Amino acid sequence: MEKKVFTCQEIDLSHEQMVTLRETGHLNLGIDNSLALQISNARGLGPAKTTESVAFHFWNWVAFGVFGFSIYWSFVNAWWWFIPGILAFGVVIRANKKGNISNLLDAAMIDQDFYERVREVGGWTYQIEEDVAGKYRKQKKNL
Repeated sequence: MEKKVFTCQEIDLSHEQMVTLRETGHLNLGIDNSLALQISNARGLGPAKTTESVAFHFWNWVAFGVFGFSIYWSFVNAWWWFIPGILAFGVVIRANKKGNISNLLDAAMIDQDFYERVREVGGWTYQIEEDVAGKYRKQKKNL
């Protein structure tokens, strides 16, 4: 059966259930890029048991440093130094964003409090087979 994507508003999974389903291959956990950046930039929202925030900020500083240094070399040496600087900046920033998301997903597996904080704001997405998802679907209330 094909896997479909569900949100926290549609599926109710505790940390233990999520870990079990992910370890058995029934679930792929996901998070929105913009939310991952907000979590990494805000104090106290990220996972407590990892150093992902430090690494994220370090590589951002490296990217901006390389870009700034290339602009400096454009003025003091040859005008074209900013071109490799822009390319290196783009590569590092893209890799950093992708690595940040992976770090947050790994942290969700080991840090129950972090998983629950993101779940409360509806930040997780679950790629799961529809028949398995049926067991964890939230019941709609009739008004």
